[in-house]
Amino acid sequence: MINPTNLQLHNKDLTAKCPDCDAELNIPADVEKGEILSCPSCGLELEVKRIGFGGEAIDFQELTLEGEDWGE
Repeated sequence: MINPTNLQLHNKDLTAKCPDCDAELNIPADVEKGEILSCPSCGLELEVKRIGFGGEAIDFQELTLEGEDWGE
């Protein structure tokens, strides 16, 4: 899991650093577990795996899409 190191509370909206390019991610205050967020800089997609009490800690996991194997 990817855990943002620079999580701050700003007017009930959260910010975190992208684990790939270190760009700032704006996380809505009403984010829910399972929601997918996209980095505005590099396009990395992150799935919200866990939200701590009061939204103060959020765990992300890089979204990986599994393709069809078509019997290969």
